Amino acid sequence: MTATLDIADPRTADTDVAPRRSAGDISARLAGLGAIGFATTVIAQNLIRGAGAPANDASGAEILTHYADHRTMTTVLVASYALGIVSILVFLGGSATRLVRSDRPGWAVTGLLGAAGVTALFAVVVGCEQALSVAATRDLTGLGAIDALWSLHNSVFAVLDASIALALVGLSRAGISAGITPRPFRWLAPVGAGMLVVGTLAGPAIAARDAMPLFGVAGLGFVVWLSFLITTGVRLVRGIEA
Repeated sequence: MTATLDIADPRTADTDVAPRRSAGDISARLAGLGAIGFATTVIAQNLIRGAGAPANDASGAEILTHYADHRTMTTVLVASYALGIVSILVFLGGSATRLVRSDRPGWAVTGLLGAAGVTALFAVVVGCEQALSVAATRDLTGLGAIDALWSLHNSVFAVLDASIALALVGLSRAGISAGITPRPFRWLAPVGAGMLVVGTLAGPAIAARDAMPLFGVAGLGFVVWLSFLITTGVRLVRGIEA
């Protein structure tokens, strides 16, 4: 009787080797920081613009002068947009599983789709501001182009309100169910969303520089959206799910 040697098959030699550790998925803490980071960049953008930013009903000459004199500010705003968009995508990516696995997956999907609209339309708003800065410094007499770009900027911002409303209602309802959003948003979110929708419905008038009080109503809804992001982000960072 002959002895045989057990020779390991080279094709299976690596199967017993422990898998390498990856960097890991987006944690709840990182997702929370993303929500807080996005809200912070938006607040910072409004502070940077300050009281000197053109009002919706500003004239073409006023808009041209502002963007011609504030090229550095526009550059900073574009940079903060890049940081903000990364932040909100990290929040959405890190919280999506919790939201979809709640007992309100339909609202979760609605909120995620609304948030996708927010990122897309906000990119157009920022692009308009960048185009205004370029147009203001290259053609100091072309008020028609400046006026058209500003009207487009205001129009897209009004449409953006509807996407924010969908994101606010959908994400908050799923977030409450998942235990990561404070319960007061059960009524705060619908109220804020209603205010935002007012801004969208009044979009044609706002773009034409009328109905500015309705623009203020939409602004209050936007504050509710930022509050949702901050409070939900804090709960994720602290690991509160109740």
